[in-house]
Amino acid sequence: MSDLVHQFGFGSFDAGALADSWRFERARPAYCLPLDTEALRQALTRAIRGELLPEGSWR
Repeated sequence: MSDLVHQFGFGSFDAGALADSWRFERARPAYCLPLDTEALRQALTRAIRGELLPEGSWR
């Protein structure tokens, strides 16, 4: 499947199991932000540590 994604000019990133999708929720560091692969990896790590974005910054 990642080959198809790459054919359209996008990258793919395995962010883990569906059970870990909470790391993409509102107010988490990876929520609705354009991130490259390394920045996404760092944002997901910060979510695990409990970091939240400032209230309303995602609007």
